[in-house]
Amino acid sequence: MSSALIITAFSFFFLLSFSAFLFIFIILRRMVIRFQEKYYGRVYRLIEKEVLDVISSTEPDRPLQVAYKYRSHPAVLTKVLLDYGDLLLGQAKKRLTIIFNHVLKDKCLKGLSSRRTIKRLKSARLFIIFFEPAESDYLFKLLNDKPSVKLTAITALSRIPNLATLHFVFKAFEQDNGSAVTSYFNIMFGIGNRIELLVKLYLKKPLPPEKLALLIELVGAIPLRSLYEDITVFADHPDKEVRIRVARALGKLLIPDSVNILVALASDEAWEVKAQALTSLGKLGNRATLDILTKSLFSPYWYVRYNAGYGLANMGEEGINRLKDIAAQKQDRYASDMSHMVLGDLIYLEEAA
Repeated sequence: MSSALIITAFSFFFLLSFSAFLFIFIILRRMVIRFQEKYYGRVYRLIEKEVLDVISSTEPDRPLQVAYKYRSHPAVLTKVLLDYGDLLLGQAKKRLTIIFNHVLKDKCLKGLSSRRTIKRLKSARLFIIFFEPAESDYLFKLLNDKPSVKLTAITALSRIPNLATLHFVFKAFEQDNGSAVTSYFNIMFGIGNRIELLVKLYLKKPLPPEKLALLIELVGAIPLRSLYEDITVFADHPDKEVRIRVARALGKLLIPDSVNILVALASDEAWEVKAQALTSLGKLGNRATLDILTKSLFSPYWYVRYNAGYGLANMGEEGINRLKDIAAQKQDRYASDMSHMVLGDLIYLEEAA
């Protein structure tokens, strides 16, 4: 037998053996994974049942009993506390905090400095739920971490009712490269009117349009009526998204003096700004704006017509009469169709009521 044939046969045998080994390895790996999942699920259900019992129990030692009973299953216990900890308040939260402090706290603090991002993130999430304000130094260390970890730390810091701490939240917002800007809206909105001074301060900073727009949106969403003058200066901002947010915020603040600004925005060069301004004018319900709402029903843009129509509907009988007149005219079919649609909705709502 030639050496080439021997090498070929050996290579074939090797490949066959390796394929068989790989197949067996995959089968065994799947069996192990299924066993782990089954075991994990069983332990999770046991711990979950006991944790729910801890929440409703009046026995002072019950949290410690559960903590020591399941301290050998930190991963499963962590998952249960992550699932339930953020949903609870008051005494129920304190009971779970006892379990956290006695079993997971030390591991969690070590995890905050782990080299693995996923471990730092998981530890930060758990720490957010159960940390004490006095321990916020641990969170400050995460502000220079990767965006996902940093945002988690900022969420925790936002829960501390302290102006100095909130400065860190806004500073992180200012420094964000844009990848998580929208996430800050939920964080800041959750803080409520405590952010008023900081919003006022940051509205004066040279922020990019997307960040400026978010702050203006917050003013209307919370709402922060004292910042009315701070946002109206942006009504002629070159970025249309900023002008849209001004129009939307004014419709939520419902300050009568904003009518003139909204009328100007209703004549904006961008139809998106017009549409939002018309919605806000409808909410204000000032009859002096009936003419501009009526005129806007003849716009070539569907959303402008739509918002103008419902704006007129909000004006009461006089607005409804104008809708009827436009519905009856034949010169502009699109304006007529929109008026019919709005009037149809009004009839449906009246019948439903």
